[in-house]
Amino acid sequence: MNNLIDSLLLPGERIKSKITGTFALDEGTGIRYMNGVLIATDIRLIWFSKYPFGLKETIIYKYVDLNYVDITESSLTFHNGIMIKGKWISSGDMEQFLDTIKFFSLYRLIDKARKRFD
Repeated sequence: MNNLIDSLLLPGERIKSKITGTFALDEGTGIRYMNGVLIATDIRLIWFSKYPFGLKETIIYKYVDLNYVDITESSLTFHNGIMIKGKWISSGDMEQFLDTIKFFSLYRLIDKARKRFD
């Protein structure tokens, strides 16, 4: 599985934190429970899931699209209304993972604002 995850990374992109488990994904049309890995890199957030029969699902989220990180509820909310909530985490530290996401989302917003004024 690590080779598959490494193949998703851009040149120079590094994994900062990751968690594996079951997540509730609410896209506004209902809640869907998904097993997989949520990866926080220094550039973006990657959802990766591998299903039986070779099926894979990858979803890329940009840090600037992140609206709210709730550590007490273990959830991420994006501008477009999508919410990801950790339900059953089998590996990784959810609190550290969410702290990493908060750091990089704030860093990306500051960088975006700085470029706007340059």
